[in-house]
Amino acid sequence: MQNEENQILPYHKKSSPKMNYPLKQKFVLGVIIIIVPILGLLFTWIGFRISNQGKQETLEKARVIADQIVLTRQWITDCMGGVFVNIESEGSKGVPFVIKEQISSPSDTYQFFTPSMVTQKLSQYSFEKKSYQFRLSSLTPINIANSPNSFEKTALKSFQTNKTKEYFQFKDQSFNYMVPLYTKKGCIKCHTREKKQKTSIIGGLRVTIPYGNIKHSLEDNIWLLAGAGICITFVTIIVLVFLIHRLVLKPINELEEKSRQLSTGKLNTRVSLHTNDELEKLGKSFNLMAENLMHNRENLEEKVTRATKDLAQANHELLKLDKLKSDFLTNMSHELRTPLTAVKGSINYLERTLNDPENLEYIHIIEKNISRLTRLISNLFDFTKLEAGKIDWEFEREDISQLVREVIDIMSPLAHEKNLTVLQNLPEHLYAVIDLERMEQVLVNLLDNAIKFSETNATIKIQVEAKSSNIQISIKDQGPGIAKENLETIFKKFYTATTDSTMKNQGAGMGLAISKAIVTAHDGSINVQSSKGSPSTFFIKLPKG
Repeated sequence: MQNEENQILPYHKKSSPKMNYPLKQKFVLGVIIIIVPILGLLFTWIGFRISNQGKQETLEKARVIADQIVLTRQWITDCMGGVFVNIESEGSKGVPFVIKEQISSPSDTYQFFTPSMVTQKLSQYSFEKKSYQFRLSSLTPINIANSPNSFEKTALKSFQTNKTKEYFQFKDQSFNYMVPLYTKKGCIKCHTREKKQKTSIIGGLRVTIPYGNIKHSLEDNIWLLAGAGICITFVTIIVLVFLIHRLVLKPINELEEKSRQLSTGKLNTRVSLHTNDELEKLGKSFNLMAENLMHNRENLEEKVTRATKDLAQANHELLKLDKLKSDFLTNMSHELRTPLTAVKGSINYLERTLNDPENLEYIHIIEKNISRLTRLISNLFDFTKLEAGKIDWEFEREDISQLVREVIDIMSPLAHEKNLTVLQNLPEHLYAVIDLERMEQVLVNLLDNAIKFSETNATIKIQVEAKSSNIQISIKDQGPGIAKENLETIFKKFYTATTDSTMKNQGAGMGLAISKAIVTAHDGSINVQSSKGSPSTFFIKLPKG
């Protein structure tokens, strides 16, 4: 048995605090996590497609312009390699004459314009309009004005080396597009060098389209799309939150509020949901549960009232029976003492007058059983007085060690009969406020049991110790032990435990019950530490005095 000082308290692990978030916050967070990335990726993809589409449209526009210019040059080339233009007209000004071939008429003079010259004039017009620009260039230009820049050189080399059909480049403010120009039948007389080099590419046509305005327009559209996406996201979240609040959270809050009222005992609480969905079914189930609870409570209250009335009546009858029992035991124990006293006196007389050893042996047997019966009647009388609270206690400050020595002396003849050794550890001057006679009765009962159940030639240990706030008396026997299931029941009245299959029940089961009642009246405690097959140790704890 563990002492009170050595008891181990259970350890409770502290649980970490949990963060509780309302369902509305969880829903909004979930919508944001799902919708925002999806819409972000969608609008990013759309913006990328818009940007690519703008570039593709610009490229197609450059191709159309280049095709138109190439077709114009083709038409001029098919017209015997050029066309004649009035030398005095606006269309002939600003173009150097590579070949001075003219036709005169009575009124005007006409200059021969090659495809290159016509292309240069059209280029001058495009520069004036500023909607787009184009020019001719060649790695071996006949006209110095057709010398290529870095972009044109790269494109011409790509045409010659890689046999590409077009070359383009996007910049921040412009888009450059270039296609190769091939030698035709009408170009041989001017481009004799390309003929010697055995190449069919005489140069390239570069078309430049302003891209800054187009790019800004695309960026504006992308930003407009992003703004629309943000607005759509917010509107979607607001609408979904409104719907979830209206259709889900509001009914749930009502159910929660009604459940709280129901838990406080308001069984007439009912919910009113008209959502035409599962929540309405849940509300009906809630109302049905509340009705059943109210009906069950009414039935339970009726049953409790009836049971309480029956219990009170039964308790009253039990009190009457208990009083009759106590009175009967008190009267019987008192009445039994008178004939026992007479019998005991007669036995003493016979013991003095008879000399036959056989008769004296029978007299001793009778005397022993009369003493046992007298002790049983005394215990019964004492227990009825303890239960009725009619004992007159005489509490005084006494030396516990001295009391234990006296009890050992009283019980020593019984110990000698079984050749038992009683070891004692009794410090001096350990005082407690006790009823000396009653506490002596307790110690006699415990030591008598220790002697009774110990094996012959065994050792009994008695020890008195001073604890922090009490005095502890321990009596350890060498008996067969007590089963675990009997450790508490042995202190109940009329309980006897058979220690071995070959042993008969000993006593009437009153000694330990009386001992517990006496120790409890001293504000103390009595318990036992034992197991089947091991010695038993009884502990008595009394407050220091």
